[in-house]
Formats: sequence, structure tokens, C-alpha cells
Amino acid sequence: MNQMHELNVSLEHHLLEVLNALPTILPDDLAVELSAFISPSSSTVIPYYILLKISQWSRSPVGLKALQSSSLDPQSYSMISLLAGTRTSPEKKFPAYVAKDPEIERRQAANDKKAVSTVVNGVLSVAGTGFATWWASERTGLRLEWKLFCT
Repeated sequence: MNQMHELNVSLEHHLLEVLNALPTILPDDLAVELSAFISPSSSTVIPYYILLKISQWSRSPVGLKALQSSSLDPQSYSMISLLAGTRTSPEKKFPAYVAKDPEIERRQAANDKKAVSTVVNGVLSVAGTGFATWWASERTGLRLEWKLFCT
């Protein structure tokens, strides 16, 4: 639960529009929490746990009734709708990836290249052999059933 309180979501324009309609119909404690983040002077992020609470409230019987009486679509407050188009933890800068053992990483990359070239070689060999057989059977005057049998 502690990690959920540390997780932030970018407060995009469309999310702000949806959330601005809520403070008057939300329960008081949730309205106070939300108002701190949707005011004009607030930051550009909102904690994930607030969106989770809003989503849970919107699915409760009280929340559904309040949203419908305010002519708001309850589906707009599901977690999928609230998180659509947002970025998770936009304020964090993650460090560059550092390999634990660069030699192992280098060998793994070389092995991956060899595997890809082996597959491509196999596909081209099969296709080339099939084409060569078809071409040769055309030039030798074989009947159709022998051409099909050879390819």
C-alpha cells in the first residue's frame, strides 16, 4: 500500500476536465483531497491512490446515484478511463541501464544475431530450393503432376 501512495500520474487536460465536475458531489474527505490537486495553482501530477478512490466511489451505489443525478457518465470514472492518455510517475528520472556483466550481454547479443541469421538463412534456402526446382521442372518439359511432385 505504501508504494501506491508514492505513485503519481500525469494530470492531463482531459483528466482535469473530468475531475473538475466532481468536488461538489464527492464525499467531503475525498473532495478535499481532490481539490488540492485540481486547483489552478496545483502541480501537474495527481497521486494514483486518489484516482483509485474516485474509481471505487464511482462504482458504489452512492457514487452511481450521485453521478447519474448530476448527469455525469459513471463509465468516465473507471480506472481505464481515468488513466487513459496519462503517464505514470512523469516527475521521476530513471537511471540509465547498466549491465551487470557487459561480457555476458555482448555474448548474448552475438548469439541473438546468429540465431536470427540462421532462421533467415533457412527460410531463404527453402524458398530458393523450391524456386530452383520449379524453374528446372519448367525447362525440362515435365508434366504438371511431376512438377508438383518435385516442388
